[in-house]
Amino acid sequence: MSQFNIGSKAFVAGEELEAYRRVKLSTGSGSQVEYADAGEACIGITAAKAALGEHVSVDLKSSGRTFKMVAAGVISAGGNVYGANDGKISATVSGSIIGKALEASTSDGEVVEGLFA
Repeated sequence: MSQFNIGSKAFVAGEELEAYRRVKLSTGSGSQVEYADAGEACIGITAAKAALGEHVSVDLKSSGRTFKMVAAGVISAGGNVYGANDGKISATVSGSIIGKALEASTSDGEVVEGLFA
């Protein structure tokens, strides 16, 4: 039976995951997620930390809202953001623009508010 989810959905962590990081579906699985790396598309943002094999809530990017995201370095408020390794976002061009930073980041690991394009 199909389901209808608005905003978030539970998945199984295919690796240890931190909160507020971009994730993609694991290869060959519709129920596991792993980090989306530089230049890779994502399905959404983790809502909390999860260990390998635990359930993790993913805030789906199609929900039309803002998200907390982890920066990989300096990002200007209003600047374009791109996917970075380990599910982070970056001002460094890698693949397509994924969105905009609504807050500035001054260092790696800082959590900022962002909007998907």
